[in-house]
Amino acid sequence: MGGCQAFQWGVQYPDMMEAIAPMCCSARTANYNKVFLLALRRALQLDPVFAEGFYTRPPLAGLKAFAAIYAGWGFSEPFFRTEAYRQFGAATPEEFVINFWEHAFIHSDANDLLTLLRTWDDGDVSDNPTFGGDFVAALKSIKARTVIMPGEHDRYFPPADSEFEASNIPNAICRVIPSIWGHMTVWNPGDKEFIETGLRMALG
Repeated sequence: MGGCQAFQWGVQYPDMMEAIAPMCCSARTANYNKVFLLALRRALQLDPVFAEGFYTRPPLAGLKAFAAIYAGWGFSEPFFRTEAYRQFGAATPEEFVINFWEHAFIHSDANDLLTLLRTWDDGDVSDNPTFGGDFVAALKSIKARTVIMPGEHDRYFPPADSEFEASNIPNAICRVIPSIWGHMTVWNPGDKEFIETGLRMALG
């Protein structure tokens, strides 16, 4: 979920990190992304079984709603339009949500998920005493050779955000992964070659 340690390390250890290659992530969680995170929190918290976090059994209705929201963001509109979900053995979008996304989340602990969401929501490499919220200054402090690889259709971390970051990191480039897999592109075998080329560029 969310964020990116590569950016954080690049800011914390500017003289130690020789190269970073952030993929499908951002150096600061964007406002649009925060709306997605809010929807996920609401899905869990509004399930009566959640009981303000003191549940005695899993809030399954909330977890299933959580999974359905995630499904529309994890991949992309072109992924669903071209029925790429059939690669997973699903005949319909709903079947894909049930078999892939619900299966991934219904065994998770709801409070653990909320903790992860808070961590994601708070992601900002400039939110510290050194930079005091000056995001551009934090980016400019990164000295590592940087290859940022956003997914072309990643709704969480769109290429526009990565391009802005790359424009402010002294030795950075942005290589957009041309994939309909959205945020999930790093799990797509078909995108492996493009990603590995970017990693080799970062490693010099």
